[in-house]
Amino acid sequence: MFTDIIGYTALMQADEQKAAAQRALHRSVFEELHIKHHGEILQYFGDGTLSIFKSGVEAVACATEIQQKLNTTDGIPLRIGLHMGDIVFDGTEIYGDGVNVASRIESMGVAGAVLISGKLNGELDNQQAITTTSLGFFKLKNVSNPLEIFAVTVAGLSIPHRHELGGKRAVDQYAIAVLPFVNRSPSQEAEYLCDGMTEEVINALSTIKPLKVTSRTSSFFYKGKNLPLPQIGRDLQVNYILEGSIRIGSDKIRTSATLVDAKADIPLWSETLTRSQDDIFALQDEISLLVANKLREHLGHFDIADQLVPNLPVEVDHYNQYLKARFLILKMSQADIETGLDILGSVIEAQPDFPLAYLGMHLGYALLGTLGMMPVFEAFGKAKPFLDKAIEIDNQLPEVQLNLSYRSFLEEWDLPQTYKHLNRSFELRPTVEYYQSMASVLVTEGKLQAAHNYIDTALQIDPFSDINHHLKGFLFFVQEQYEQAILKYEKSLSLKSDSLLSLEELGQAYLLMGKTQEALDFFEGLQLPGDDLLKLGGLTMVQAVIAPDEARAGLRIIEQELEGPQLDRALNTLLKCRTLLGDTEKALELLERGIQMRLPMMVYTQINPILKPLRSLDRFQKLSQQIFGNYPLQELPKRKYKKSLFSQDELVAKKRKLSQLMEQEEPYLDPELSLRKLADQVDMPHNQLSQLLNEGFEQNFSEFVNGYRLAAFKSKVADPAFGHITLLGLAYDCGFNSKTVFNTYFKRVMGKTPAKYRKEILDQ
Repeated sequence: MFTDIIGYTALMQADEQKAAAQRALHRSVFEELHIKHHGEILQYFGDGTLSIFKSGVEAVACATEIQQKLNTTDGIPLRIGLHMGDIVFDGTEIYGDGVNVASRIESMGVAGAVLISGKLNGELDNQQAITTTSLGFFKLKNVSNPLEIFAVTVAGLSIPHRHELGGKRAVDQYAIAVLPFVNRSPSQEAEYLCDGMTEEVINALSTIKPLKVTSRTSSFFYKGKNLPLPQIGRDLQVNYILEGSIRIGSDKIRTSATLVDAKADIPLWSETLTRSQDDIFALQDEISLLVANKLREHLGHFDIADQLVPNLPVEVDHYNQYLKARFLILKMSQADIETGLDILGSVIEAQPDFPLAYLGMHLGYALLGTLGMMPVFEAFGKAKPFLDKAIEIDNQLPEVQLNLSYRSFLEEWDLPQTYKHLNRSFELRPTVEYYQSMASVLVTEGKLQAAHNYIDTALQIDPFSDINHHLKGFLFFVQEQYEQAILKYEKSLSLKSDSLLSLEELGQAYLLMGKTQEALDFFEGLQLPGDDLLKLGGLTMVQAVIAPDEARAGLRIIEQELEGPQLDRALNTLLKCRTLLGDTEKALELLERGIQMRLPMMVYTQINPILKPLRSLDRFQKLSQQIFGNYPLQELPKRKYKKSLFSQDELVAKKRKLSQLMEQEEPYLDPELSLRKLADQVDMPHNQLSQLLNEGFEQNFSEFVNGYRLAAFKSKVADPAFGHITLLGLAYDCGFNSKTVFNTYFKRVMGKTPAKYRKEILDQ
């Protein structure tokens, strides 16, 4: 862990007495918390520090507490960076890759933040008290490969925006964006075909494992915008951009496509194809294959299937009608959805074996229900036969599996089946909806770090998606980090101003922060034609806090909606209002009613912070068991890591088991051995193994494994049979995967270089 006080030199020059007081406070806090978290401060240098820890979890916990104490109005502006790796400390000099990386991470940070490397972030899985968010990949000085940097998102810490960081952003070399194909035809009806072409090429390229393809929403953000391609490449963090156009004449489609190196703004390939309109799917497949092969020429080998776009049983006219209907349904207004459904009904009548049309019908009705435009049970009832028919026609479509996951999650409350369908959809084709859905499901289990990881991935491939920013805000909302939640909700609304969920939760975040006037002003200022429930519900929640008697009138109006199409939203709003009023019994009655009716929004009641006062109640816990059965939410612990985990007998037994595994099966010979791999082999949770190494062997994972590797190396050096192999070759044979790690570790443990040691052995 590296730390640094920002602006300390300037403060010394301006106010030496204040600077001295800051430094004294700094050292006091550091020494107290390093003792608490079993860390060791190796060096104070000016206004900075270098520390080491036996556990990555404790290192992050220590850094977090330091910032929570010092990141105050009159506190100390501190940067902190952490990394996990080998270092060498001989009492006077400190060096090693781990030191360099931690130093670079610290230097790119901002005051009040804790930044960590991706390697360290991997050790924090299942640490529910410590959550992080990805800031992207960065090129660090004297570090060969780009590293992913994360910010710890615990309350009290600053979370920097990517543009605030000092490092240089790195772009995934396999990243590509497909811009919307331009309609060069006289008819505007061809616009839907252009959009469909774009979407299918995106889907096709997404099936190729190494490629990171920008999702539809972010690609279509640039529709109609004449911006320089290098700028688009920087915005989307892609190296390559595919752009094209379509012109339809008589029965022919003429398609032009160009693949561009976005950074250099140089075309790598361009081609114009003229095909029959009846061959639309073959044309989409041909373009996708051409692009994939050209990318492979510039990037290196990866497997490409013989066919990327399947042929579908639909004529081009009906396919075009399907695209028009989908376009309308995704606008999500009641009139547009209903028009889209009418169009799809005609398509199905003409093409009864076209599965995407049935999926479109299912989506349309599901949206009418979830958006409160139709009674939810009526909507789901109408949607179900269309999904069943799509399954009957082709259950291997990723869209089918995604829709099945929604049914399992929101209607059937079956988490195992939900995950099964989601994972199957990912196998068929990774989509941004998969990552969004995984985050939405994981958060209901309280698996917040995993949810953050999924939505961070969604944001990488679809940075202009209002849904992604909303979900990121929702995760912060659940964590009660309301300032961060508000920033994300505002970003979501800047992309889609009528995002109902972001509007509702943004106002609630103000309320839960104690900013009741801001919450009141926010809800009073809402202008939502045709949707008064959101505004009325928000105002009633505020009144429940500041003027309970005035809230009663709002409650009566909302209760009337329990008989209308917005039943789900109305009951959920009443549940929050009653909880804020302290009407516990009425709140629990509403919860029970919602669960008995299996209303979709009930799946989120266990993690909504407004309902926090209910969570400790036995009745709430029993009711919640009816939602996901054996998947109850566990309250977030204040601190997951415990020093004293094992009894003495357990410690001896587990040490013996691990030692026998190391000696008999020699897993350390695997240069890619990780703590997780070793944990699997010894049949132990990885966090428990980490603690066993700390408590039982007083070593971290690297020290423990490298000790076995060093013993194997010394044995081979002393054996004449290996005399023809170089020292580095022997080191690699023994499991070391880095020349630097091997040399520095050997010198620290043995007090001499490997070459000198070998000479001494041979001279004996």
